[in-house]
Amino acid sequence: MVAKVYDNPEIYRIEVPLPQNPLKYLNCHVVKSGGEVLIVDTGFNRPECRAAFEAGLEELKISLDGAVLFLTHIHSDHIGLAEQCVKAGSKVRMSKIDHDLFRYILSGAHWVKMEKFYLSEGFPESEMALQSDGNQARIYAPRTVFPVTPVEDGTELRLGNCLFRCVHTPGHSPGHTCLWLEREKLLFAGDHVLCDITPNIGVRKDGDTALANYLTSLDKVRRLAAEHVFPAHRHANRGLSERIDELKVHHEQRLNEILAVMSKEPGLTAYEIAAHLSWSVRGLLWKKFSPTQKRFAMSETLSHLMHLRNGARAVRYLDGAVYRNRAANG
Repeated sequence: MVAKVYDNPEIYRIEVPLPQNPLKYLNCHVVKSGGEVLIVDTGFNRPECRAAFEAGLEELKISLDGAVLFLTHIHSDHIGLAEQCVKAGSKVRMSKIDHDLFRYILSGAHWVKMEKFYLSEGFPESEMALQSDGNQARIYAPRTVFPVTPVEDGTELRLGNCLFRCVHTPGHSPGHTCLWLEREKLLFAGDHVLCDITPNIGVRKDGDTALANYLTSLDKVRRLAAEHVFPAHRHANRGLSERIDELKVHHEQRLNEILAVMSKEPGLTAYEIAAHLSWSVRGLLWKKFSPTQKRFAMSETLSHLMHLRNGARAVRYLDGAVYRNRAANG
């Protein structure tokens, strides 16, 4: 499905379905200006996404040859079709941080280290293989490293009559980058700010500062005073400042919820703490979560636990082969 979402510059949204995924679809945004084309994100590397992506471009009478593809971050629902675009003649722009991370992930060592890390934080070994088998990030990722022209914070991209500026917003991924049209006050937010769901802020290793980075990035984007936001999932249905306030409140509530759990039951693993928290997953109880949903929830829990530890509000200690947690004043 294609919809025009802005007039000047011309901006269109191609709704790319994400089957068997709670996100439902990706908003692939297309900007046309001065005879040039910018495409923001692609969808998974799977036939359903490719068909919708290609049909949308055909409806807009757009060729991938010569188009600029901007990838907001590393996650497979955003970069899955990048190889196809490169083969068709597109030029890809992406943060060096996430592109380097993607190269490392394809080397094979990443998932092995991640599994060991999660097991040490209490993820059941019996569920590890199951979550790997259902992990769409692994299944529908590009198969090879595609070439990019890297961007960083402040990099400018000119497209026809538009001047975009890259805004590095780490948190959801280390290299997550938004696109800012300052004159028009338009923000392509990727997964940094979503308007009716909360972006997952997960971790890949011990000591990760993903949540602190995310909260700082929210303040950074708020200062832009965007008048219109184009998120990568769902629709923009409220002002940027209002939504950022809601996201910050959500994370403060989550931190306090984790502290309350640890105060009541000190010595839980991150996996056990996650099982005690409130999650918005279509009303399902924890025991009904799929292994992949549990992995995402545990990763989010870990990012908050690390934030609490960095603020001297929580303590982590080794108990045999797993780590356990307690409130610092517990």
